[in-house]
Amino acid sequence: MTGSQPNATPKPAARNASSSHATRPVVIARQALGHGRSAFIRLFDQRGVANRRLVVGLGIIVGVACLLGLPGLLATFPAGTDFEIPMRAASRWAGGGQVYPASAVFQTGPDLPYLYPPYLLPFLVPLTWLPRAPLTGLWLIACCLFAVWTCRRLGIPWLAVPFVLAWPPFAEGLITGNVQILCFAAYVGWLYDAAAPTLRQADFPPARDARNGLLSAAVGVLKVGQLPTVLYLARRRPRAFAIAFVALATLTIVTLPLTGLTIYGDWLAQIQRVLDQYNLGSLLGLPEVLFMTLGVVIAITVRGRNSGAWLGIALVIASATVHGYNFLFLLPGLLLLRRDLAILTATLFLGVYHIIAWWMACVLVAYFLIAANQWTWLGYVRRAGPDEAAPISGSAGAAASRT
Repeated sequence: MTGSQPNATPKPAARNASSSHATRPVVIARQALGHGRSAFIRLFDQRGVANRRLVVGLGIIVGVACLLGLPGLLATFPAGTDFEIPMRAASRWAGGGQVYPASAVFQTGPDLPYLYPPYLLPFLVPLTWLPRAPLTGLWLIACCLFAVWTCRRLGIPWLAVPFVLAWPPFAEGLITGNVQILCFAAYVGWLYDAAAPTLRQADFPPARDARNGLLSAAVGVLKVGQLPTVLYLARRRPRAFAIAFVALATLTIVTLPLTGLTIYGDWLAQIQRVLDQYNLGSLLGLPEVLFMTLGVVIAITVRGRNSGAWLGIALVIASATVHGYNFLFLLPGLLLLRRDLAILTATLFLGVYHIIAWWMACVLVAYFLIAANQWTWLGYVRRAGPDEAAPISGSAGAAASRT
């Protein structure tokens, strides 16, 4: 029996070796998963170098895609078209012709329907006496300057500004010379603080009631679907709301002896004809009043430090638009999100007239703003300070969810 003892002792060692050999792949797999998880965390840590490189890489790719898409936009939208439309309308009005002909709904280019309010016409007539080509060029240059100012006010770096201007919502307005570029500049100048290192909504002190009232009216003075900006002030600063209301009423009354009252009926009828043809509601088979009501409700009830971004969403919804430049009002909301996510969402606007993708982007921005109150990593975190985060506030998200 003693002779068999040496033969029995190696068996446990053999079993241990076999067990160690069997568990080695598991250990390797766990280590690989650990390294992968660590790399994933570093990649999406907004204060880390890896995420910075990711954002720069995504920005360059999407920015170059925007630049490459400019020829398609230029081929689709003739330069200065949206400046020529009101100039022709003013010429017709001065000559006693129809300003809002029903047949314009079926036209293209500069013969598209004029949709601005009649009180603009007396101000445009003197401009029709000037040489059109230089005037159009000056207007397009002015739009570009306002767009650059808007980007800088939003805290967009100088190196990124050309790519942002090539982004289709900006590029469409800049190519056609649409007044939306100026309306958006008024919106940004009204709501966002120039002195903030990152996007920060301005306060509404009583001393700025006149300024805030006039700027809120300026956003919707020519595009009535954007007048929820005035309603946004009603609960916050009633005095500023009153100033905006009086300014719009005064503009209408002062020009009424020149325009007459009947033309306002023609204007409203033209808007209705266009809404029946070129509106998200008409595409989905839903009444446009549904979108207008939702936009107004959001504008009136939204609260919090991010309410300006929600107001932008409200303006997009209220207009139920099928024009790319109206989605400029989503830009503040995008800038409140982490940069990699914002850039990926912005890719939904690449190309020419992908209406469903545009509205998907609107829904995603609204969802991410709400979700960022639960998952704060969805919001933008400034890299300059380890404890400084974007102002995704609980009150803003809670209010947004109530709307």
